[in-house]
Amino acid sequence: ARADTDPPLDAMTRAAVCGAALSAAAAVLGLEAVEERPELALVDLDDPDAIARAALVPADVPRIAVGGPERELMVRALGSGVPLSPSVDAAAIGPLIATVVPARARGRTRVVVITGARGGIGRTLLATGIASRLAVRASVVLLDVTGSGAAGWWLGLAPGPWSDLEGLADELSAEHLGIVAAQRDRLRLVGGMSAMPSVALALAAARAASAIADLVIVDAPPLFDERARALSDSADRVLVIAGDDAASLNALEGPSDEQRTWVLASRCPARSLTGRSVMRELPDDPASVRSARHGPSAVGGALGRAYDDLAELLAIDIA
Repeated sequence: ARADTDPPLDAMTRAAVCGAALSAAAAVLGLEAVEERPELALVDLDDPDAIARAALVPADVPRIAVGGPERELMVRALGSGVPLSPSVDAAAIGPLIATVVPARARGRTRVVVITGARGGIGRTLLATGIASRLAVRASVVLLDVTGSGAAGWWLGLAPGPWSDLEGLADELSAEHLGIVAAQRDRLRLVGGMSAMPSVALALAAARAASAIADLVIVDAPPLFDERARALSDSADRVLVIAGDDAASLNALEGPSDEQRTWVLASRCPARSLTGRSVMRELPDDPASVRSARHGPSAVGGALGRAYDDLAELLAIDIA
């Protein structure tokens, strides 16, 4: 469900969701369902009650219609320019939001997603390293969405599993996160060794964490995973780790929001990858990684200095 100008998680688009079948898609897309002062209307053309409700929405509110092929002729005949989604799935509706909702001015960073062009590229080590460094100056929640428990291993913390929260996606609160979080000083870790959370739960957790921390860092699965895509679309800042291998280069192909996304070159001195500018290089430093494996400690050496640099840049973003 990608839209390059989706609002960040702490500034959701207010939407009149006209049709019960659209509720799930609205939740996945991070839309705030409202009755008054909507900024967008989603209208299920196959639902007469939804059409009646949409008729009450002010005419200047942009709309996205949803319906099968037989509805396309109806929309085109009206000449209204309303985009039509062929299904109620978030993946079909999401890209249309960018065409009707104006882009918002970017505020300070609250949610940072760290993902990789592929697996095994140092994503979790970066996420825990950045979180530890920033927690000395701000309150930080680190969400491990991978289900591997790797973030807890690197930090020496043991948070509860996502399965404890899975039934609460629609009503998840900061208090719920507190029950399963493990904490050290100003750093809280959510997400232990278990199955990965659903897309809806991952998005809800990021929103809830924003209410209790200065910064939310998400250790997300690789780019091809639906959780990584949904979280990246809604984050204030996205860090993508990639190498110069074929798998990484293929994953980087396609459109990207260059203003929000920092590409980090892992173990390869590159100024750009597939035409996308590299923000920073993460050097090959196996000695520092081996040293950090002996216990919870900040990665040092050349790799640690690269983490220090990125943490300083993100500290500016937070402010």
